Amino acid sequence: MKIIITLTLLLASSALLRAEDKKAISAQEPAKEKTPSPKTLEEAHLQLEKLLAKDVLAKIDAMKSEKEMIEFHLGLGMGMRNGWGLWGGGPLAQHMRKLGFHHPDDMSCVILETFWCRRHGKDFRLKERADDYAAYWKAVADPPESAKDPKDGSEVVWKMSFGADSDDRKTVRQIHVGKSKKTGRWLAYEHDKGVYEPHPQLLKQITEHYKPDPRDPFTSDDAKPDAK
Repeated sequence: MKIIITLTLLLASSALLRAEDKKAISAQEPAKEKTPSPKTLEEAHLQLEKLLAKDVLAKIDAMKSEKEMIEFHLGLGMGMRNGWGLWGGGPLAQHMRKLGFHHPDDMSCVILETFWCRRHGKDFRLKERADDYAAYWKAVADPPESAKDPKDGSEVVWKMSFGADSDDRKTVRQIHVGKSKKTGRWLAYEHDKGVYEPHPQLLKQITEHYKPDPRDPFTSDDAKPDAK
């Protein structure tokens, strides 16, 4: 009889733990149930309405801006990217591409941010968001092979990149910096400016941030000019 009672208690405890685990998962990730993955942004919002716990929805309702939704990027966002086929190019990913979003991280961010907008009665501003992401990826892209030293056409060994403030404080700016393989002088590149010689303030910023990598063959004495 004691064995039966013990087994009964263990089964009851196990069931309770499974229920608590399911509740915790539903608060952070789309539940792994048989519910079909959403195929549109609208369907994604409707599923989030159903899947998220009431306290999580209340937390979202208390947020002052959609930017605060970034806290869900790793938990809930990862569940969306993996479970809803954003990485695998599923129907929802195809729909988001048509809206102008091409990276799974961008897709999940837009779904989350516009879900906040939906809850707060705000405009989604999809065109504005798509343009911002397009500008970002264009700015951070590696310099093309054609990006050479404008003075003598020599190759440039690109070392690092960092963000910078734009004149309007809105446009994304990413400055790539490197050294001429021939002369060893510092050069900068921006997608809308091409390769240029950095001004004194930028040069100071470069030298303050640059730390040579001893494993890089081009950092031996920082790419000395070729012997003549």
